[in-house]
Parts: sequence; structure tokens; C-alpha cells
Amino acid sequence: MMPSCIDYACEGELVWPDAETRSRLSKEIPEFSGCIGFIDGTLCKIKKPGGENANNIQYYNGRKSIYCLNNIVVVDHQGLFIYIDPGYPGTFHDVNCLRHSGISQNWQKYFTITEDYQEYLLGDPGYMGEDAFIMRRVDRREIPEDADENELSAIDAYNKMHAGYRIQVEWGIGGMKRKFKRMMKGFDASREMFPIMFRGAAILINFIHRRRLDFSIDVGEYRADDGDNIGWDGDYLRSRDGN
Repeated sequence: MMPSCIDYACEGELVWPDAETRSRLSKEIPEFSGCIGFIDGTLCKIKKPGGENANNIQYYNGRKSIYCLNNIVVVDHQGLFIYIDPGYPGTFHDVNCLRHSGISQNWQKYFTITEDYQEYLLGDPGYMGEDAFIMRRVDRREIPEDADENELSAIDAYNKMHAGYRIQVEWGIGGMKRKFKRMMKGFDASREMFPIMFRGAAILINFIHRRRLDFSIDVGEYRADDGDNIGWDGDYLRSRDGN
């Protein structure tokens, strides 16, 4: 990825924590010992690609009915961005983006995992199959039909606690989308420029957040044109009956 002037000016604002820092982060949540951050994907709308290129269809997300890019975002316990990987086609699910990313293909560089100690991220059920370094919320489809009330109560308690901590990444994404509405609601430059702009936005948000400069946001106020609350997927609030 081509660096921007923001990368040079704010070097060190967006970096993966070193081993010492990860060790400290892993102790911050007693209920999730080893957790060093929170991961999620987020869609950003783009203008419809021009021309008759057959590959353009990969940018159309049928669930949202928009042309868009999917982006990996990881934040730490303070809500600071520590890893981003933007610009995947909108048809890519979150787990597909992750499997193409450096954080998955070179996981040894990012996590310390031994027999006695494991570092990981908290993620939603979209990261099924990546249990090596992601602890997911339990999806209601994974709950056995014959589960008794004690098991169901334990799963609900786990999911609720998981959601309470993972809200950090929702706030991080919501804050970025609020402050950079034009780019996040309908990027109108080339797709090649998007990763550079997305990274620059994340760095600036970190810069603001570290210095507490006008970082007051209400994620609930900002909604997309289709009524969906951007930066707040809401799925962690659903109980096992889907409500």
C-alpha cells in the first residue's frame, strides 16, 4: 500500500502492540484472560463501478443492495485502532477478508500462543472457523436443541458479557464513520485510493482519541440511508430466540 503524508506525519499512531504491550492488554479483562483486542468488519459504500467488467459484480453486496468495500478493523481496550486491512470486495464475508489478511496468514507475528498462554481477539459469529486466535460469540444456530435451561443461561450470560466488551470496536467504527461521512457513506474516488484514505482516517481518529480532542460521539444518532445503524451491527443484542 502506498504511504500517505499522514503516515509520515503520524508514524506510530496505528501500530500492532509489541509482546510486552500485548502481555499487559491480555490481563485487562479478567473474564477474558488473553484478550488483546476486538475485531469486526465494516462495509463502506462506493459508487457503481463503470464499464462492463465482469469483476465489478464482486463489489455488489446483495444483503445491503449496495456497491461497497469490506474492511477489517481491530481496536484495543481503549478503542484505539491497532490493525486495519481495507478494500476487500463487498461480496467478501468478514471471515473471507480475514483469511486473506496478514493477521491470519502470518498470525505468529501478531499473537503469542503457547501451551500455557494464548492471545486472541473477540469477534462476532461471522468469524467461524478462526478459533485459533478469535473467541467468538455463540450463535443461536450453534445451540443444541436439547440444551437445558442451565446451559442456555450460561450461553446467554457468556454472550452478554462478550458483547459488553466487544462494543469497543463498534464505537471505533461508528466514530470513524461519523467523522468521515463522505468517504464512509459513498466513496467517489478510485477504489485504489480507498485503502490509503481509510488508513489515513483511522490514524487521525487515533490522533484525536489519544489527545481527547472533540471525540464525543453518539453512535446511535448516525444512520445509513437504508435505516441501518452504521457502526453498530446490533447482532450481539439478539437473544437466542432472535429478538
